[in-house]
Amino acid sequence: MSRGLATSGKNPNGHCAFVLSGGGSLGAVQVGMLRALFEKQLCPDFVVGTSVGAVNAAWIAGNEPDSLDDLAEIWLGLRRHDVFPISPLTGARGLLGRSNHFVANDNLRTLLERNLPYERLEEARLPLHVIATELKSGRATILSSGPAVLALLASCAIPGVFPPVTIGGREYVDGGVANHTPITVAIELGATRIYVLPVGYPWLNKEPTNALGMALHALARIVELKLDAEVTANRGVADIHVLPALDLADVSPADFSHTKELIDWGYKAATRYLGSANNGRGAVPERAKRTLRLNPFASRAA
Repeated sequence: MSRGLATSGKNPNGHCAFVLSGGGSLGAVQVGMLRALFEKQLCPDFVVGTSVGAVNAAWIAGNEPDSLDDLAEIWLGLRRHDVFPISPLTGARGLLGRSNHFVANDNLRTLLERNLPYERLEEARLPLHVIATELKSGRATILSSGPAVLALLASCAIPGVFPPVTIGGREYVDGGVANHTPITVAIELGATRIYVLPVGYPWLNKEPTNALGMALHALARIVELKLDAEVTANRGVADIHVLPALDLADVSPADFSHTKELIDWGYKAATRYLGSANNGRGAVPERAKRTLRLNPFASRAA
């Protein structure tokens, strides 16, 4: 069902991979990016995803490209309680140390079960590889077969927020803990041409004002630098294209009230990139200009 990153393999179906990173509600930008890629007749032979990127990857792995509007409709219908339902009882149990999470994953499970067109990862139309982190060892693990919903819940299990997910007797948490943007996984699986769909880190544009802000800022900077380093290190191994990352300072990863703007931004930014002179050769990550400003104090109800 799973294998550690030390185990490599060749994908028999081709060598073009889409790699989708995590980022909560900001994963909506990937819907726009996917639309731009498909319009350019760029389709993957297999997909690799982490956290919300794994959820988007699972959709395109099980549906034809012309069904992308359906994915957009699902995103547009999401509200915060659909993914992060706040329960005073669950929250209190977490604060008191009687539970290892603050938010139940029941709503997310229902959402996945309702919209996935297959039950097992190996039944997807395209080979799908979901990244999760084994809780005990802290190592990234590739989930390529087995129950699809469990794999996605594991990849999305933000530590402390969602409960760990048990698969094959082992507990797993969010894949982003060990490998937020799994470029090396795609290469190990045989990809020679890779399109990376990042979401970006909006809070990097703000000066941290508290301990949590400092932690998020430091983590995001480490992940960003790791992505740059991976692209540079593997440029001679694969043709790597990193689509422009989101750079909006006022959108929280738990805010689902700006989905349409995020989808539109992802589409326009990716379309510009794919039509630029960089298209056709490996490219380091672009730092997008802040072309869209959203006011968090005037947002619609999530």
